[in-house]
Amino acid sequence: NVGIVRAISVHDERGAGFRALGYARQNGRPAAVITSSGTAVANLYPSVVESSSDGVPLLVITADRPYENRDTGSNQSIDQVKMFSSSYVRWFRDIP
Repeated sequence: NVGIVRAISVHDERGAGFRALGYARQNGRPAAVITSSGTAVANLYPSVVESSSDGVPLLVITADRPYENRDTGSNQSIDQVKMFSSSYVRWFRDIP
């Protein structure tokens, strides 16, 4: 199955995080969950914590507001870079 991506649309970010976690746990392979910016990312927090605690690999990919809209109070402009504690995340990258 190298090169095959299975995409599943989930309408709730929290549910998407746990669905990806369940997939990774069942298949023994990393799973990705992709969300929009802002509070959508915050909804992934419970599944990120559980993933880390159980040693299940989970790849979280999120959108973010443009740099000029960060820290301005604009819609969905919460600080995503520091969203997850280093206690739960092995690596992160803010890509401009």
